[in-house]
Amino acid sequence: MSKRVIGALAGFAAALAAYGVFVERTRIEVGRFTVHIARPGLPPAGVTILHLSDFHFRENGRVQAQKIRRLLALLEREQYDILALTGDLIHDAAGIETALGLIRQFRPRLGAFSVPGNHDYCEYSVWGVFDQTSKTSPAATAGKLLDFTRKVLRNELVRMPVAFNDMPALEAALRSAGVEPLVNQARAVPGLDGALWIAGIDDLNEGAPNLAEALADVPETAALILLAHDPDAFLDPAVECVDLVLSGHTHGGQVRLPVVGAAHTQGTHLTRQQPAGWFRRGRTRMFVSRGLGESIPLRLGVRPQVALITLIGEDAPTPRR
Repeated sequence: MSKRVIGALAGFAAALAAYGVFVERTRIEVGRFTVHIARPGLPPAGVTILHLSDFHFRENGRVQAQKIRRLLALLEREQYDILALTGDLIHDAAGIETALGLIRQFRPRLGAFSVPGNHDYCEYSVWGVFDQTSKTSPAATAGKLLDFTRKVLRNELVRMPVAFNDMPALEAALRSAGVEPLVNQARAVPGLDGALWIAGIDDLNEGAPNLAEALADVPETAALILLAHDPDAFLDPAVECVDLVLSGHTHGGQVRLPVVGAAHTQGTHLTRQQPAGWFRRGRTRMFVSRGLGESIPLRLGVRPQVALITLIGEDAPTPRR
């Protein structure tokens, strides 16, 4: 009897793992949201943003190709004004051409903007925990493994860089694809007479973020969107002058466990019970996407996501702080 139970459990676990690896990763969900902000000058019908995050593209792969086909089919008839990319376009340098090939197929009416994520800066591997560039004693290796395990259990940030990417080349490639990288800077969205600005900050873990510098040139009465890969940007008090923050990074946890919630949230301030979705700080709202890709090739109970967010302006301007 016990052998049958063990066999059944093993079969169920294998089926669940296969579903997480081959099926759920392609079951993209399109979220549709409307956000009202107290800013004048936006078109009566609003401004629609296509928010994409965390592609984590590699050079190739069957599931990755299927996911791209599914995404393009879902968005084929959609119309949107702005394309917002919030980082981790690539998992490693080999994924750059795949990411660019997809981005070139989008047609935002007004413009496309991006910010870098930690994986855009560098490639990660579990071997990075052990610092393979130098010789370490067995005791030191065991200590690093223990520290890694402790951080995962505590839901803290784990850095495992093993190779660093050419960021200037990546930014140049994005510009060639019609996307403007925003690294601690802001731009007025073309065609709206300065009524809407988009700012972006550098990645919190691998870059040098400066929110004050990013917002310095934004007019007092303009509607303002902030792109920030890591939702921990929401902890900065200066974010309260922003109307809407768009983030990613957490992947929604990728695996959702009963009672526990998300297995890991990439070390952000977000909890395992709510590692993605909508948040509020004062009048500022933040949307954290579950993203399209994965750090490890598995999703369970956390479908990949894209979002179409429509901003509706109101005539009573709110002063910035």
